[in-house]
Amino acid sequence: MAGTSAERQEKGVIEQITKQIKETGPVNVKAGSTVIKGVTEAKKYGGRQVGGSEPYTDVQLMAGKKCYNLSLKGEAAPSLAGGGLTGLELAVPGIAKKFMMAAYKHLTSKLKLKTGDKVPDVYGQINPNDKVKIVVGNAAMGGPIDYMYIGPMTVTSSYSKPTNTLTLNGTLTEAKKYADTHNLYFRLRARREDQRFDTAAKDNFSVPKIYGKSPSRGDSAGRIVVTDKTPSQAEIVKIQ
Repeated sequence: MAGTSAERQEKGVIEQITKQIKETGPVNVKAGSTVIKGVTEAKKYGGRQVGGSEPYTDVQLMAGKKCYNLSLKGEAAPSLAGGGLTGLELAVPGIAKKFMMAAYKHLTSKLKLKTGDKVPDVYGQINPNDKVKIVVGNAAMGGPIDYMYIGPMTVTSSYSKPTNTLTLNGTLTEAKKYADTHNLYFRLRARREDQRFDTAAKDNFSVPKIYGKSPSRGDSAGRIVVTDKTPSQAEIVKIQ
C-alpha cells in the first residue's frame, strides 16, 4: 500500500506540472515558499542505486539546462532515505555497521532480550557531520537530491496567470537545509509482524541482523530507514 501511495504521489506531481506546461509552456513551480522557475519538463527518475535498491530521486524537473532532483515523501513521519544497509553505506561507509552493533548491544545488555523475544523499534541519532551526506545522497545512490517534496499523496495544484506560477499542495525544501534544520535518526524495524530477535543471526560481514526469519513470509532481516521523528518512549542508541 505504501508503495502504491508513493507512486500515486509521483504520478500526481508529474501530471499536474505536465498538464500546465502543455497549456502555457514553461511554468514556475511553487510548493510552500520555494519556487523553481521556468520548468519545461517533469519526469520520473529512471535509474536505481548501484546495489539495485530504489533510488533517492523520485521526480526530476527540467528548467533550461538545469535538472532538479526531487525526493517525494508523505506528511506522516516520512522516511527520508532508503536502500537499507547498502544505501547507508554508500552515503557514509561504516555507519550502518556501527548502528547495528550499537542496537544489538542495547537490546542484549540493557533490555536483556533473548532469541525469540519481540524486538522494539530501535533508533540511533545521526551526528551533524553525516546528516547531509545521508539526506542529500550521491550519484551511486540515485542522487544527489536537490529538494525534499513533502505533501499529501493526492496531489492538487492551482495556477496563477499573472505570475505564470503553478502551486502544488506540498512543500519544497532544499535537501541540505532540511538536514541542517532537523534532528535525524536511523530507525530499525521488523519487515514482518512475526519476526523475532535472533542473537545469532549475522550478515555476510558478520554484522548482527537482529531479526530472525519470518515464519509466515521468510523475510530474514529488519529494515533501516531515516526519519526526523521518534516516539516519546523510543529506544535510542548512541552511534560511536
